[in-house]
Amino acid sequence: MTKAFFPAGLLVAGLMLGGCGATAEREQAPLSEHESLDRSARLAFDQHRYGQAATLYEAVLQAALAEDTPVGIIGARFNLALCRTYLGDYSAALTQTDLADAERRRRGLPVDPALQLLIGTIHYRAGHLERAQATLSALLQNREANPATLSRAHFVAGLIAADLSALPALREHIAAMLGDTAVGPGADYLELQGRLLGLEGDIDGALRLLDEAADLRGVERDYRGMVRALATAGGFAEQAGRLQPAANYLLRAGRSAAQRAEPNAQDWLRRAMNLGKQSGDAALTKEADAILRKIEAGDSSAESIHR
Repeated sequence: MTKAFFPAGLLVAGLMLGGCGATAEREQAPLSEHESLDRSARLAFDQHRYGQAATLYEAVLQAALAEDTPVGIIGARFNLALCRTYLGDYSAALTQTDLADAERRRRGLPVDPALQLLIGTIHYRAGHLERAQATLSALLQNREANPATLSRAHFVAGLIAADLSALPALREHIAAMLGDTAVGPGADYLELQGRLLGLEGDIDGALRLLDEAADLRGVERDYRGMVRALATAGGFAEQAGRLQPAANYLLRAGRSAAQRAEPNAQDWLRRAMNLGKQSGDAALTKEADAILRKIEAGDSSAESIHR
C-alpha cells in the first residue's frame, strides 16, 4: 500500500502508513531530514495550514526523488495532491495523482485503492462527475480494497448519485454501506440517507439526519464534512421555502468554511445573507456581510502583494 496519510473523516478513517512496524531501536533513532520534513508537513496539515503543508510536501517529494524510493515518491505526491485538493486547486491535485499513478505503473506496483479513491474524490469535487463515477466504479470492483476504503467509495459515489437525483443508485450505495458490518453506519450513512429523504420530499426527516451527521462530523473534527452536511441542509430548507432555517444552516456552513478558506465559503455566505434579508433576520445578515467583507479584503490584500 502507498505510504500516505489520511486525515480522519476525509477519505478513510485513521492514519494509514505503508511498511512494517518500527523496532524500539528505530523509534529512538534520530529523524532523517526526509522524516523530519514529513512530520512537519503532517503537523501543518492537521492544523489546517494547507498552503504550508503543500510547500513542505514539495520538499518531501524532492527528497524522495533524490532517494529514488517509489513508496516515498508516490506517498509524497499523494499527500501533495491532498493538500492541493483542500486548497481547491483540483487541476494541480490531479497532476500529482496522475504522476503518482504513472510512478506506480513504472515500478510495477499493484493498483492502490487509496489512490483510486483520492482520484475519484478529486474528480467529484472538480465537477467531473463522469470521470469520478468511472474511477469509483473500478475501485468498487477491486476485491483487494479494504472495507473502510470501499465504504468511503460508496459514500462518494452516493454523493454523485444524490447530485444527479439518481435515487435507485443512491439507495444501492446506502444499502452497500449498511451491509458492511466491519464499518457500520455512521456520519456517511446519515448524510446519504438525509439526502435521500430530502430528494423524496421528507424535509423534516432530511434535516434531522443532516443535523445528526453534522454534529457527528464536528465531534470527529471532520469540519469539511460538517459544512457539507450543513450546506446540504440549507439547500433543502431553501427549496422548501423555510428561509430562516436555510439562512442559519448556510451561515454556519459558510462561517466555518471561511476559517479554512474553502472555495464554497463565499457562495454559502452570500446565500445566507440574501435569505437573512428575505426572512428579516438582521443579525444574521449583518454577520454574513461582515465575514464576506473580511474575505474580500483578504483577497484584495493578497492580490496587491503579488502585483
